[in-house]
Amino acid sequence: MSHQPRLPERYVCTDCLVVSAGRRGEGDDQRRPPESCGACGASAFVEIEQFHE
Repeated sequence: MSHQPRLPERYVCTDCLVVSAGRRGEGDDQRRPPESCGACGASAFVEIEQFHE
């Protein structure tokens, strides 16, 4: 029986709308948004489930 891999937490940059995977927090398994967007350098993100255009 195979298992389903867990999807990473996904975050949307509020400036350029690029989707990024969350990063693991130090010392725990909680995911956090990236420190900055790899495309535009902004630091404002929302969880993909909370994103509305």
